[in-house]
Amino acid sequence: MANNIIIIGAGLSGLYLAWQLEQTLPADSKLIILEARERTGGRILSAQWGDSAAGRVDLGPAWLWPQFQPRLARLMNELHCHSFKQFTRGNMLYETADGKLQQFAGPSSHDQSYRVVAGTAELINALQRQLQRSEIYLHTEVKAIDLHSGKIEAICTSDNTEKSVSYDADKIILALPLRLLAQNIRLTPPVDDTVLQHWNSTATWMASHCKVLFIYAQALWREQQCSGEVFSHYGPMTEIYDASPDNESFYALSAFVGLNAQQRRQIGKDALISACRTQLQRLFGDAAAQPLEMLIEDWSESAYTASELDLSTPAQHPHYSESAPRVLADGRLYLAGTETAIEHGGYLEGALESADYILDLLNQQSAG
Repeated sequence: MANNIIIIGAGLSGLYLAWQLEQTLPADSKLIILEARERTGGRILSAQWGDSAAGRVDLGPAWLWPQFQPRLARLMNELHCHSFKQFTRGNMLYETADGKLQQFAGPSSHDQSYRVVAGTAELINALQRQLQRSEIYLHTEVKAIDLHSGKIEAICTSDNTEKSVSYDADKIILALPLRLLAQNIRLTPPVDDTVLQHWNSTATWMASHCKVLFIYAQALWREQQCSGEVFSHYGPMTEIYDASPDNESFYALSAFVGLNAQQRRQIGKDALISACRTQLQRLFGDAAAQPLEMLIEDWSESAYTASELDLSTPAQHPHYSESAPRVLADGRLYLAGTETAIEHGGYLEGALESADYILDLLNQQSAG
């Protein structure tokens, strides 16, 4: 018997779910992935610099810890994706609140951190290469789900025009931030107020963050016996790390901006970039203020990541509720995505954890 499933969201959770479901669903089943963005990957975003695909830099999540993330380690092995150790050799720099610069030797907190060769987007690309019969529709923003009829209505944007398209499914898996689900998708019948309140109160990881990358021909910091690792109470960048690709076809620094989303909006992007250059000059000299390229990704400006509620979310990974329901509408609606993970919320591991939970439930239903 056919079992048609729609997955909303083509991030790590959504694509991993599709790959696993392709292996278990009957041949006559239909599997559709709807993605509002013009690309797959969700918050996984790697920018390519130069001619080699191996020279990608991550504007979204970048690190993994294989010893603590068994699902991610297993997936990378299955997909033949490779990792390399975060560069940490050399001294760390520390900027005090009054702008004084200090240098420290010793072990880095990222000595056990790894990155994906060719960027984290290689995971997404490898997953897509595995898909055989899933239909992926980009530029497709879901506006409503009618649970009475079992239909889902999506609004597809193409060439700046909108048209309404309806898709039928037996089950729908929502693999997107819960706040976006609460605010952007109309459910009929509506969910209980307690469920809606939980969705609205669940912070979206990375939604309030701004990440900046600087591309260089030489690793200026390494030449100064520095690792590139910086912690600053002066800013505007509060954390900086070496983000050079594995093949070192170029060199890069990756930084998190310490100003919150509201502050960034107030000062504007040009002023922020200027302040970042000034900070690099303080840290590593005049040449550091003139990178070959500067890339900036302010996730608070991404309509398919952040809501207004996310502009003041915490800087640390939140702990998500264990009691929140992840199955609704008598087993027709399922919630996935890293914000629904119990143990690894906000991490790539959490995206896979949430997907595995849903897969276990679906397998139990099939067996029963």
